[in-house]
This record gives sequence, structure tokens and C-alpha cells, in this order.
Amino acid sequence: MRIRTGVLAAVIMSIALTTSGCGSPESPDPAPNLVGDYARSTTVVNDRLAGTGGSSGDRMANIAAYYSPEQLQARLLSAFPCDTSAPDDSGHGGDFFDTHCDLTRTVLDGVRRVGGSDDKVAGRVVLVKHEDGSLELLTLFVAAGRLIDTNGKTYAGLDDFRENNDLLSSDDVMRAPRNLTAVPGEGEVVTVYGHTRSPWHLWALGGIVVVLLGAALLVVLRRAATRSRRAPAPTDQAAPGF
Repeated sequence: MRIRTGVLAAVIMSIALTTSGCGSPESPDPAPNLVGDYARSTTVVNDRLAGTGGSSGDRMANIAAYYSPEQLQARLLSAFPCDTSAPDDSGHGGDFFDTHCDLTRTVLDGVRRVGGSDDKVAGRVVLVKHEDGSLELLTLFVAAGRLIDTNGKTYAGLDDFRENNDLLSSDDVMRAPRNLTAVPGEGEVVTVYGHTRSPWHLWALGGIVVVLLGAALLVVLRRAATRSRRAPAPTDQAAPGF
């Protein structure tokens, strides 16, 4: 029983195209302008920038008076020495950035586990857009070259955080330095999903792909067998003489 070369090529091409889409993308495409969204929003959770009251237009005008888009991103994403004194919101200008850190016992336990010192903890925020569209400045901490979150979990860097954190989902998007443990944080800034997708999603998708392609191949084989049975049998003919 034969299957036409064209049919086999189509099946192989289908497998290649389908499995090539099974990977987990690191970044949304196109990437949203999270810094622009931040400048327009008046409802940013845990916002640390002063002068952000009033309407969206008032907020944008206030921010533009002090920062270019590049300067705003640098101000938001740079690490800062943690201030553990009581927060004081009085008498500050519109460019004031709150560096207060809530160093709970849980956070300090994480700091000590990585060999850090209680009085040498840097704070850093990452700009997050959650699945529901809400914006947040999520506070993380850096000590002894490691990253610590508010639950006391520790990470080697951005990739480790995205794979193992319990704070963000794979549908959240974050804007952060690629080198998340750098202090103060120069270097590449990236927009990535807040969490890598769980491997079981990929296995489930792969299983569905295999079942669908197997069913399609079975249909092709049955049709080829049916055509073979219906074809007329060849007749014996004497070989032509010379």
C-alpha cells in the first residue's frame, strides 16, 4: 500500500509547524508600553512616586515636569538603599520617590539565608501589569547578590524569579532590569511575562497535537487502502515478440 509523497510531506510539515509553536514565549509580542501606562494611571498599587494625585492629565503633566520617559524608567527600576524609618509624606516635591522598605521578619530571614546583613538591604521595584489590566509597583529586595521577595523566597536572578515565584502569574507582564540583582541596576531592561508557563501545559498541548496528527494520518491511510481495493487488478499479457 502506497501513500503519495505529497501526502507524507503535508503530514510532516503539519508536525513541524505545530510543534514549533509549543514553546513558552518569554515576552509578549508586541510588548506593551508599561512605563507609558504607569505615567497615565492614577490607580497604581504601591506607587512610590509623589505628586500622582488628581486626574490622569495632572499626573502626566507632573511627571513630565521632572522626568523624560527614559529618566522615569531609570527612577522606577533602579535599586535604592532601604529606608526603615517611619514614612513621611510631608514637604516633598513632585519628584519625590519613596524608598521606605517594610523589612518584615520573613524578609530578613531570607536576607540572612543568602548571607546578607540586615542593614545592607536594597529595595527595588518591578513594574507589573496584571492580567486584569491593573498596574503595580512590586517591591523586591537585593542582598549579597541575591533577590528576596516579600515571602522571604530567594532567587539567583530574573530567570530564577520567573520560574519559581508565587507572586505573579504567566499572564502578568513585568518591566524589569535583565540583571535583577544589580545595584543600582544599569543594563538592559526587558518586558517579560511574570512567570514561565508550567511544563504540564506544554505536555498537554503536545499530547493534543500527537492525537490530532495521529487521527489525520489514520484517515489518510484508510483512504489510501480504500483506493487500493477499488483499483482494477492488472491483466496478464504476453510479452511482445521480436
